[in-house]
Amino acid sequence: MTPAASAPSLPSTIDLLLKHDRPVPRYTSYPTAAAFHEGVTADHLAAQLARPTAEPLSLYVHVPFCRNACWFCGCNRITTGAGATVVEPYLEALSGELALISRHSAQRRRLSQLHWGGGTPNYLSTPEQERLWGLIEAHFDLQSDLEASIEVNPESLSREAVVALRRMGFSRISFGIQDADPEVQRAVNRVVPVDQLRRVMGWMRDAGFASVNVDLICGLPLQTPERFEATLALVQDLRPDRVSLFSFAYLPDQLPLQRRISPADLPSRLQRLQMLRSAAGRLGASGYDAIGMDHYALREDGLAVAAREGRLHRNFQGYTTGGEVELLGVGPTAISQFPHLFSQNWRDLKAYRASIAAGRLPVERGLTVTDPEVLERRELIREVMCHFRADLDPERWSVEWADLEALADDGLVRLSRTGRQGRVEVTDAGRWLIRTVAAVFDPSQRLRASGSRLI
Repeated sequence: MTPAASAPSLPSTIDLLLKHDRPVPRYTSYPTAAAFHEGVTADHLAAQLARPTAEPLSLYVHVPFCRNACWFCGCNRITTGAGATVVEPYLEALSGELALISRHSAQRRRLSQLHWGGGTPNYLSTPEQERLWGLIEAHFDLQSDLEASIEVNPESLSREAVVALRRMGFSRISFGIQDADPEVQRAVNRVVPVDQLRRVMGWMRDAGFASVNVDLICGLPLQTPERFEATLALVQDLRPDRVSLFSFAYLPDQLPLQRRISPADLPSRLQRLQMLRSAAGRLGASGYDAIGMDHYALREDGLAVAAREGRLHRNFQGYTTGGEVELLGVGPTAISQFPHLFSQNWRDLKAYRASIAAGRLPVERGLTVTDPEVLERRELIREVMCHFRADLDPERWSVEWADLEALADDGLVRLSRTGRQGRVEVTDAGRWLIRTVAAVFDPSQRLRASGSRLI
C-alpha cells in the first residue's frame, strides 16, 4: 500500500463502515488543539524563538476577515464589510507582531513555505496584500524555491487580482467550490455561479500558478448524489492539480452559525457514502492519486510525488510536502507548531492587538510536549495518517495491538510480525477510516470520543 494510490474502495457493506465511524480528530497535530491551555504564554514562544537554528521555517499568516458568512464554516473569522477600516489596524498589529518575533529570534529565519489562510485573504485589496508581503520580506529571507500558497474566495475575484498574486510571488493557489449546485449554494449562503468558477480557473492557469487546488464539501444541506455528480463533472472539466474533499461536520452546538442549517435538509449517511464513493471513482479514473484521508492530486503534482517518496507531512495546514519544518503562525488565532511546543495567538482581535501594543507576543494558550511516550504516539499517528503504515512492538503496545487486531478482523488493516517487530498497514477499505486507525494510538479517545465523523 503506497501513500499515493488509486481511489480507495468502500468496505463490502455499509454496516462495516458505520460500525467503525465515530467522532475522531483530524490529527493535524498530536496532541490535538483540544489539549491547549492558558499555562503556555508568550514567554514559552519567546524562549523557543531564541534557540539558534539553521533550519528553514514555514510561515502561516491568518487573515480573519470575510465579507459574508458561509453557514457551514467552522473557521475563526470576522464577518464585516468595513474594508480598509478594519484592515489598516490589522496590518499595523501584524507589523508589530513580526517585529516582536524578530526581536526575540536568535537569527533571521529563512522561509521555505508561506501560506495565507483565513478568513478570506483576498479580502485585502492588492495594495494591502503587497504591503503584507513586504512586511514578511522585511523580517524573513525567502528561499529561491519558496512554496507560497494562498486561499481565495472566487466570488468577487478578478483577473487583475489573480495576476497580481502571481506577480507578488505566490506559486500555489486554492479556492472553494464546495458545491456548484445553486440550491445547495443558497442553502449555505455561498453563491458563486459556475461561469465565475470557470473564469477563475482560466485566470489562474493563464497566470502560471504551479498548482491550483479546489475544495469540495460532502454532506451539505440539499445535496444529493445526483446534484453532486454535476459538481464532480465540473471539477473533472476544470482539472485542478489538487482536490480537497471534506466531509461536512454538522456541529450546531459548537458553531452557532450552523444553526441556520436545518438538520432535515442534510443528506443521509448512505447518500454521503454514495457521494464520497462517486468522487473517489471519478477522480481516480481521471488521473488523480488519493492522498491521505481527503486529498487527491494529479500524479505529477508535488503532493503526489511527495507521497510516493515518503515525504508527506501533516500539520495545521493539512498535508504538506515540507517534511518536519517548524511552523510559525502570525495573526489572530494562528497556531505555531514546534517539536516540543504549540502556541496559539489570541482569537479575539482586540486582545491580539492589545498584547502587541503592550510589547508581548500575542500568545493566548498552547501546550508543551516533552513526554517521550507522547512523542512516540505522535510519530505513530503521523505514520498512519501520512504513510498508511506504522512499525511498533506489539508487546509494548499491547492495548493498541489488540485494538488493531479488531480492525484487522474487519479488513481495515493488515498486521504482520517479525520477531519483536510488528507492522500495521491500512487496507484500501481502511483508508476511508484512517482517522479511526490513527485514534488507536490516542489514549484520550478511549476516555471520550471527540471530533467529527466521516459521514
